[in-house]
Amino acid sequence: MILSSLNKLYLAVCSIVISIAPATIESPILKYPIIEIPKINLKQEFYPDDPNKNVVDKNIQVIDGSVMPNQKGNLILASHSGTSDIAYFKNLDKVGINDIVYIYYKDKKYEYIISHIYDVQKTGYVSIQRDKSKQTLTLITCKKNTNKQTVYVGYLNT
Repeated sequence: MILSSLNKLYLAVCSIVISIAPATIESPILKYPIIEIPKINLKQEFYPDDPNKNVVDKNIQVIDGSVMPNQKGNLILASHSGTSDIAYFKNLDKVGINDIVYIYYKDKKYEYIISHIYDVQKTGYVSIQRDKSKQTLTLITCKKNTNKQTVYVGYLNT
């Protein structure tokens, strides 16, 4: 009798937990966009609408003139490649043609495939070579131990 009562109590508790648990699980809503590059284990927020955080000396910077992935155009991101805590692109040199980059924006995941990579002189200005008919992601970082920057251009996988 005691064992039977304990089994009933156990079943009652389990059914309460089961009926409550699904109601408490919620999908997180992204406050900021995120870039993810699986090949280099990078997953980092960036701050396009916060002028205090959208600076390369603090975070990944969204370059002026960029558009977010839900609009047609080019999202241009820049970051350091050194050894400091803010060198988010320090391993970007390991990314190659056909590698995947994800952008999470407004609860949607956008997949870009790197199409071409090229170097330019570090002058403060970068001419981006891209197919303007395609939704584009451009990543820019300094090339280690040189006076050059490397530009990675990827297109939205549709």
